[in-house]
Amino acid sequence: MSNLQILLLALALAFLTESMVEYLFGQAVDHIPAMASWRWALMYIAAVAGVGLAFYYRLDLLALIGQLEPSPVGFALSGLIIGRGANYLHDFVSRYILQQQFPDPEVTDLGLRDDYRPDVE
Repeated sequence: MSNLQILLLALALAFLTESMVEYLFGQAVDHIPAMASWRWALMYIAAVAGVGLAFYYRLDLLALIGQLEPSPVGFALSGLIIGRGANYLHDFVSRYILQQQFPDPEVTDLGLRDDYRPDVE
């Protein structure tokens, strides 16, 4: 596998990790009020899933950078990078992409102009 293919695999795994954690666990946390306080655990679920996927695919990003032999430590660290990358990807999509597609309804539904100032007549 070429270096580019390995990097694309890592990005794809980060995306898939985030998607599956949100689909399998995030929806339950959002819809079951008793689980709302456990939202923080999703980050650790993604980390465990990332480490599992890195071991399964024998993905060692550190070996790729340093031209070293792949090792279990490299797999574990790469898995943590994939799991954390999933959270970064989710934060980016939530903050910049979804917010642009679905703006805050309280602001847009008022029908006010952008330059409207209630204190000036």
